[in-house]
Amino acid sequence: MEGGHPGADDHIMNVNESSMNENTSSPAPHGAAPDRTSVLIVGGSIVGVSAALFLAARGVTPILVERHTGISPRLRAKLFYPRTMEAYRAVGAADDIYAIERDRPRSEFAAVVESLAGAEIRRWRLPAAEDHSAVSPCQGAMVKQGDAERVLRTRAAADGADLRFGHRFVDWEQNAHRVTARVLDDRSVPYTVEADYLLAADGSASSIRERLGIAQRGDLTLAHSMELAFNADLRPVLEGRALALAFADQPGRPFISWTTEQDTGAVSVGYDPATTDPDTAFTPDRCQAVVSAALGLPASAFRITGARPWQMSAWVAGTYREGRVFLVGDAAHVCPPVGGFGANTGIQDAWNLTAKLVSVLRGHAGAGLLDRYEPERRPVAELTVRQSVQRLAGAREQVSGGGQLLSEAAVAGGYRYPAPVVDAVGSSAGTPLPWADEPDRWRAEPGTRLPHRPLEAAAGSSTLDLVRGGRHALLTGRQGWSWAEAARALDPDHAVLDTVVLTPQALAPGASFTDRCGIGEDGAVLVRPDGVVCWRAAHAARAPHAVLKDVLQQALLQ
Repeated sequence: MEGGHPGADDHIMNVNESSMNENTSSPAPHGAAPDRTSVLIVGGSIVGVSAALFLAARGVTPILVERHTGISPRLRAKLFYPRTMEAYRAVGAADDIYAIERDRPRSEFAAVVESLAGAEIRRWRLPAAEDHSAVSPCQGAMVKQGDAERVLRTRAAADGADLRFGHRFVDWEQNAHRVTARVLDDRSVPYTVEADYLLAADGSASSIRERLGIAQRGDLTLAHSMELAFNADLRPVLEGRALALAFADQPGRPFISWTTEQDTGAVSVGYDPATTDPDTAFTPDRCQAVVSAALGLPASAFRITGARPWQMSAWVAGTYREGRVFLVGDAAHVCPPVGGFGANTGIQDAWNLTAKLVSVLRGHAGAGLLDRYEPERRPVAELTVRQSVQRLAGAREQVSGGGQLLSEAAVAGGYRYPAPVVDAVGSSAGTPLPWADEPDRWRAEPGTRLPHRPLEAAAGSSTLDLVRGGRHALLTGRQGWSWAEAARALDPDHAVLDTVVLTPQALAPGASFTDRCGIGEDGAVLVRPDGVVCWRAAHAARAPHAVLKDVLQQALLQ
């Protein structure tokens, strides 16, 4: 279960299961012959269904299997950062996600409160509510994860993804050529799926990771909490406050969250397992008292619908790949639920890996490109987990072994991947670069996200929109014709590489692409399908065709 707490879909007590019976796909027919797909995805929560959409939107038809038929009723992620929304924008889903929150009360702030109905002690604006227009065409979104999953399911199915909800993944084998999986359909009839690759998006308790024997490195038990789900009309309490979540200044530091409809929610309260047995300590009367105190409402104003103990964890998998099997999302990493990083990090895993898979499956890149997934994404997860733990501890500057506390924008959108191609811009040579920084400080250094600059072509359009269709893009300044001609000679059919010369007329007034990228008007930037810069040149070269050919071969491992 992505973006939730460990084991979130396995230990819910006293919750109405009828909400889990929503089925958004029809079972595919199965015969004696194995079903065949390029990519099999196990797990249909936010990361799995995002991976399915990212593949299908680029013409690769995955099969996704998920044992549940409907959307989990649990409260999970509802903070989606701009870099995540950029990925959804690239596959046509961002506007549908933004549309969800247009008719809902604005949720811009978090607060420490005496109780939810009582006085606020302090409040702060959430990162998703900040103005990101200077660095991104996308704003953050405050949307309930379940609502986002519905949008993604619909979009993925429309683009051709084979979504099999109610189907249970049983086991698999792999060899040098394929993965063979055994699955039970929604009538418990077994069938077989053969795939080139398997994506394990089956959550923090991943059976796939466990069978592979991949260790979890970190702290499996940071804290213990009891989550108490409730129904209540919170609109009178929240009206005009624009709150998204709150912490009660009470014993156990209750964390209060609620749906965007403001009619259901949960109170998570900490406890010490050395002195408290949750099965006996949290009696109905105790649960009622905890929720009443946290909300500041009488017992008659709410109804408790479930109680679930969970352990807060902070770990990263020892490896992200075993042969043709890849870990993504909570199967690969889990961080404390502070900062809203969990689901976003998993979605970016899927964005990174699916771009590589599309290039390999199309024959544009060598299979070795997939070896770069872990060296790129695992350090990001380590950074994110470390930053989450620091926030949990209330760090402000330095903590032992943890390093500097970064902004949410830097953690979620300003990280840098190791660059396999040498940066041809000499000004930064010998200057150590951080692994994460504020997004507006990057200047298209290889391994960083392509800088956003507004385009004149359409309102709200961006240089990020020039990277499309699962292809690389070569972007040049207005005098970069030699680079453009070399690119067209290398790939006249634009199968692998799109080429755009950004003249002043192409950019919105006041926007400069070359200055933002640290290159001259005769320079160029090569961008991967996931929007990450893999190479740049400050100026024209004597032999641009040879240079660009060599760079592409390094980038694609051809």
